[in-house]
Amino acid sequence: MKTTLIISTYNWSNALELVLKSVLFQTFTVDEVIIADDGSSEETKSLINTYSNLFSIPLKHVWHPDLGFRKTIILNKAYSCAIGEYIIQIDGDIILHPKFIQDHITNARKSQFIHGGRVLLKLNITLERLNNLNINFH
Repeated sequence: MKTTLIISTYNWSNALELVLKSVLFQTFTVDEVIIADDGSSEETKSLINTYSNLFSIPLKHVWHPDLGFRKTIILNKAYSCAIGEYIIQIDGDIILHPKFIQDHITNARKSQFIHGGRVLLKLNITLERLNNLNINFH
């Protein structure tokens, strides 16, 4: 089953970089990653170009101009570009557990939707988690 990870973002490249680093540490990989960009600046585009060289799978950047909050529109554009039969969608400030993709693929069922929520951690716990993943926090 082909899988796609869609990450929505808007002008927060520091957070997006942490997300992309956590994607690189996954025990399973998807077939592609699509960044659904709701009008970010060149800084985000530059970051994505840098990380596209680090990924062994396609890292696509789907962008539209910043005309206000239009996240649903850019997500629809990203979905239309996806090759995956199974799509995992997250926000651009979610640091993934190393088995996040594996858990999704293991629990995927036809005609079913998996929903999760985020947990807001205290800074010291977040930094410890990033350190365990060998992710340097700026």
